Amino acid sequence: MPKYKLNYFDVRGFGEIPRLIFNYAGQEFEDRRWAYSDWPEVKHESETGKSPWLEVDDERIYESGAINRYLATTFGLAGKDPMENAQIDSIFDIYKDAFKEAAGIYMWVKSPYYNQVPVFYHEIVEKQYGKLEDMKPKYDEANEFYWPLVQKRLDKSGTGFFVSKLSWADFFLADKIETAMNLDKNFEKKFPKMIEYKNRIHSESKIQEYLKNRKESFY
Repeated sequence: MPKYKLNYFDVRGFGEIPRLIFNYAGQEFEDRRWAYSDWPEVKHESETGKSPWLEVDDERIYESGAINRYLATTFGLAGKDPMENAQIDSIFDIYKDAFKEAAGIYMWVKSPYYNQVPVFYHEIVEKQYGKLEDMKPKYDEANEFYWPLVQKRLDKSGTGFFVSKLSWADFFLADKIETAMNLDKNFEKKFPKMIEYKNRIHSESKIQEYLKNRKESFY
């Protein structure tokens, strides 16, 4: 069995899906984390200047989507066929597109981690995107677009999962719902079916111990 090492910030973010997959599979792995304030010292270790990256023995996999797909295929959490895998890839990529730029920056600025970066960076963000209240409409717009799209697909599958079986898409979506709840106290009222879905996915017995004991994370 390969030796696995996940390298990412000490938040859920785009590192949480690999963690959930490993725990679901009962697979040991090294969960290396660092604070945002430590990234300048760590960044040089990344060949792309980004994180997460996954080490599998002497190989490295960069980009969260590639990591998720590799682990899902390895541990039985991919779709049952090429179409289901395409649908999973699609909803993942649509999220990254919908919550990029101002909507994504809003999520970060509103988090407690924002104070870990130098003040001069705050000034750069405000100059490019405006104040927090200026970014919120973009974030709200992304939510109003994205979650009904997810619900439409869930209704079509009719299984309680995003596709015909539990997949890494379910771990991904449940995680992002949790983040949305932290960012918007009215999210549950706006999208009650999403809360039901998240709770169902997080009730999976194989991840209960991890969810119970993991460190609290805003996103």
